[in-house]
Amino acid sequence: LHRLTPDSEKVAELKLLTRDQDALIQTQTRLVNQLTARLKAYYPVALELFTKVQQHTTLVFLQTYPTPQAAESASTDQITQVLKKAGHPNPLGVAPKIVERLQQPHLQADAVITRTKSRLMLALVGQLLPLLAQIAQYDKEIATLFLTHEDHEIFESLPRAGQRLAPRLLAEIGDDRKRYQDASSLQALGGTSPVLYQSGIYSKAHRRLGCIKPLRNALHQFAWQTTQSEPWARDYYHRKRAEGKSHTVAIRALANVWVRIIFAMWIKRTCYEAMTFEQAQQQHARRAA
Repeated sequence: LHRLTPDSEKVAELKLLTRDQDALIQTQTRLVNQLTARLKAYYPVALELFTKVQQHTTLVFLQTYPTPQAAESASTDQITQVLKKAGHPNPLGVAPKIVERLQQPHLQADAVITRTKSRLMLALVGQLLPLLAQIAQYDKEIATLFLTHEDHEIFESLPRAGQRLAPRLLAEIGDDRKRYQDASSLQALGGTSPVLYQSGIYSKAHRRLGCIKPLRNALHQFAWQTTQSEPWARDYYHRKRAEGKSHTVAIRALANVWVRIIFAMWIKRTCYEAMTFEQAQQQHARRAA
């Protein structure tokens, strides 16, 4: 065992900011789920009018027209003005489509349900609007701090890490190169490597429970995102699924591979290049053959 050196002040602050923002995002998710359930109960057509419930435009529209009847009575010009005020990128094009959909037959609840559920809906919207603003402020604060760290380019180069996962990965992994003995240490802390359970002649690999949960969550989210852009990651994921592994197990296995890559980048202070990894894969395959 070696002495654990505390995080640098910059990493410690970044870690707290990203974890706090993640808690706010989880609160947002809970509120959005509640809002969606309430809209399904009395205002289901509202879910068809916008692509995302949690976007600012949707919430302002619901706040302005809390019932189907209120929305149906609004003119195209009125809805256009509401969308424009809410910052919609194309209010003139979207407003007529909203009016057209509202004039078509759609499910409606009775007066009692509409009155009660619309009140609760407005309460949820009232919580979501300031919460979204606070999350956006966290994005700015985190981005500013992240860009001042000398390792930011390493994590920025990770595919689809984006403005949230890149800072989270940097914050959770840290900048002390002596902290981890090798990649397996980071895999264990991140909860991506399995644990072998043995009892008598029985043995089986199990999910590692003792780990840093925020790091594990960030790695899992990142691994899933990479299946959308990296062919090798997508192939690896589908190969695991074809072997009978569940989605979660396949993503955890992919995250385990990514930890080795990230660790090598981090130690060598180099950015991610897909070509470099693919060449290393080919060399390994030739040696294995």
